[in-house]
Amino acid sequence: MNRVCYNDGTLGERNALQNRATLERLDKEQLITLLLAAIERNSYLEQKLIEHTERIKTLEERLNQNSANSSKPPSSDGYSKPAPKSQVKKSGKKPGGQLKHKGHGLSMADKVTETKVITPQICLCCGENLGNVKGRKANRRYVMEMPIVTPTVSEYVVEEKICPTCGKETTAEYPPEVPASQQYGPNLKAFIVLLAETGMVAINRVVEILEAVTGIEISSGTVVNTIEKCAKNLEEPVKSIKEAIKEAKVGHFDETGMRSQGGLKWLHVASTGKLSYMEMNKKRGKDAMDEIGILNDFKGTAMHDCLASYWKYNCVHSLCNAHLLRELTFINETTGQSWTQEMIELLLEIKKAVDSRCSDGKTFLPEGELSNYIQRYQMLVEEGLLNNPEQAKLKGKRGRAKQTKARLLLLRLHERQEEYLRFAFDFTAPFDNNQAERDIRMAKVKQKVSGCFRSDKGETSFATIYSFIQTLKKNGVSAFGELVKLFNGNYSFPFHLATE
Repeated sequence: MNRVCYNDGTLGERNALQNRATLERLDKEQLITLLLAAIERNSYLEQKLIEHTERIKTLEERLNQNSANSSKPPSSDGYSKPAPKSQVKKSGKKPGGQLKHKGHGLSMADKVTETKVITPQICLCCGENLGNVKGRKANRRYVMEMPIVTPTVSEYVVEEKICPTCGKETTAEYPPEVPASQQYGPNLKAFIVLLAETGMVAINRVVEILEAVTGIEISSGTVVNTIEKCAKNLEEPVKSIKEAIKEAKVGHFDETGMRSQGGLKWLHVASTGKLSYMEMNKKRGKDAMDEIGILNDFKGTAMHDCLASYWKYNCVHSLCNAHLLRELTFINETTGQSWTQEMIELLLEIKKAVDSRCSDGKTFLPEGELSNYIQRYQMLVEEGLLNNPEQAKLKGKRGRAKQTKARLLLLRLHERQEEYLRFAFDFTAPFDNNQAERDIRMAKVKQKVSGCFRSDKGETSFATIYSFIQTLKKNGVSAFGELVKLFNGNYSFPFHLATE
């Protein structure tokens, strides 16, 4: 059907007249039917508009999230990284070392193994020969150098002797550290493990570094076998770390996704200030935590990030306020509601008060001061709930009405007040879960540098060895020296596995 266009612009008016004439020819029932259909369509369009508005809002919120206002990792920020925003207030002190601060700079004076005296031969003023003139020390400089690595190969020769009494031959036995015709020594093995599991170097690059630094040509299979043997020898020592964490007064718990054999697995961490334990599992939630078997028997204070699975364990719970500060920052940036900034300032104020009391040797906040903090906390939550009323259920939608992020956070703040403020009630409870996040951070570096794990043995070896090395580091013990001892035979920790 061809549409006729009039030069006088009356096409719209003619269509309206035609529609009106059509309506005038309809009877009452037909008009009612037509009206109901229009109302129904209008309602449908209104419903779709609400749904699309909600979807746009959700997508905008997701777009506005970054590592500074959510739990997203910094690597997800891409090139548009957010400007750093520290919640810590300026102290007013100048940058750098403060008065009476004990320095920790590089000191080589007590490590000198060779002294080279540089003496002038002629006078720079008149040219006189100074060869026979006695000099005095004017200044010093130091150079620390790594010696050129020259591999050594020890040959073990077994002798046999004939007994002069009975005439029988007796052959000596090789020591335990020489089980095969050819093998590598404990120093080299310890260096391989450190490169791969502390330096997070990929297996093929471990081979390249060893050849470049030591001249030793070694296969990637030997590197893998060395790492797996190290993990096997560490099973009992790392098991003792796991058992010690069960008895800790405060434990930090977290988990992160790791790529393994083309799929997603989860690396779980349980740690304290002196102990670290990691284990890989196919799952993230309670089933995995039950298999790992720490939280089942844990009766101390568990610091975590509010994952639902943690609440199913019968222990004291404490929630990470670092996560909370990021959530409050996000809501403040997207809604501009004042209660969010006031809550951030309140939490940091309480932390400062607790830190000050701890430095003075106190173990609690005065009752009046604590009550004042709790009252302010509750008032801010109430204010936030008034500004974020419950969302009505949409017509035709099944299930509960979807609530805003701000309201969901406020409901959690109300329900979990004791857990968020645990650090104010109990000074042994930390303010945040940064301990677990620090322990798990290098695992993400491992994945970024070396790629995904290729086998179950590979992921298990990494978790076992890194648990051991992290525990040594926290106790100020050299990992290299302890790995050498491990490859030499039976191993025991050189320190007590403190449960704090």
